[in-house]
Amino acid sequence: MLKDSRSGYGLVSILIHWISALLILFLFGLGTYMVDLSYYDDWYHKGPELHVSLGLVVLLLMLVRIVWRIANPTPVELTAKRAQNLAAKLVKIGLYLFIFVVLISGYLITTAEGQPASMFNLLKFPVLIELEAGNVDLAGELHEYFAWGIIALVVLHVLGALMHHFVMRDKTLVRMIKPVKKSDV
Repeated sequence: MLKDSRSGYGLVSILIHWISALLILFLFGLGTYMVDLSYYDDWYHKGPELHVSLGLVVLLLMLVRIVWRIANPTPVELTAKRAQNLAAKLVKIGLYLFIFVVLISGYLITTAEGQPASMFNLLKFPVLIELEAGNVDLAGELHEYFAWGIIALVVLHVLGALMHHFVMRDKTLVRMIKPVKKSDV
């Protein structure tokens, strides 16, 4: 039940998927909330620290996800329609790409002043590149636009999952909720 198989996802993939999804949606909400805060607002200082820490958690989860994906078989597609399978793959690739753009740009913004990025003051991510002021602004724009892009792709992803569940009546959505049993492997 932990590992993926050709017939479905295991518990590890399911947990990584849903924890990442919840964190990304929370980070988006927090990020849009923080934009309008004034210096005297309590969350003006607390928000960015939490945003950075959770962003670094997402980075680690994404790295684990990639290693896990490489080490496990990919479940077979449940539809024979090539266009739908291609659309699903493109949305998934887009999500991965956009998430990494947001994570990398966020890291570059955070470390722009030469200080490491801190994950809950437990783990420090060293400064690899220091950006000049103009490039920090560019990283900020990329961070914002690609975050909105993630939300657009998430909407497509959710609509696709719901279409599979309610219209096509296959087990695509169920496979990402219920781990595959050993007998299904």
